Amino acid sequence: MGLCRVYFIIDNRYAKELIEKLINIIRSRFINIGIDKQFSSPVNVCSDKMRRFIEWGLKRGYCVIIIADTEGIKPDEIRERIINEHVKDLRINDPNRIKIILAHPCLEAWLTELLNLNVGNAINCKNVKDTIRHRLNMKDYDSYLLPNLIERHLRDRLEIGDVPSFLEKFVNAVRRCCGLT
Repeated sequence: MGLCRVYFIIDNRYAKELIEKLINIIRSRFINIGIDKQFSSPVNVCSDKMRRFIEWGLKRGYCVIIIADTEGIKPDEIRERIINEHVKDLRINDPNRIKIILAHPCLEAWLTELLNLNVGNAINCKNVKDTIRHRLNMKDYDSYLLPNLIERHLRDRLEIGDVPSFLEKFVNAVRRCCGLT
C-alpha cells in the first residue's frame, strides 16, 4: 500500500503539534504505513470555514479527520452538529473519508486519562486544567505544554501495554482513513 493521505481539521493551535506526536507514536506501534498529513488552520465547529476545509481535503484526495473540543457540550450534540452543518450535504459515498474525534470537554481530558485522573463530570476546560495543575504541581499550566506532556505520559503507558481510549479512537480513525480495517 502506498502513502495514506490524511487532512486533519483542528480547532486549536496546539492540536497540530499533538497530532504530529501521536502520528509518530502510532506509526511505529500500530500503523505500518507512510502518512501524508496536512492540517487546517484552527477552526471552530460552528464556523462555515469547517465545511470549506472538509471540501478542500476531500477534493484533493485526502481522508478528513476532524479533532475538536466539545467545550462542555455533550459529544453526541457536537458530532450531530458537525454532520448536519458541514458533512450531510456533501453526499460522500465512503463513510471512512470523514472521521470525527471529540475531546470532552477539551484535549486536556486526554492527559487526565493518562494520569488516571477522574474528570468525568467536568463541564469546562478550566476544571480539567485545574485538575492537571494540581496533580502535576504546576503553578502555571498552559495548553502549549499539552503535546509534550501527553507524549511523555503516553509513551510510559504504552510501555506497560496500556492503550488509552483516546488513542484507540485516534488509531481507529487513521486506520479507517488509510483503508487498513
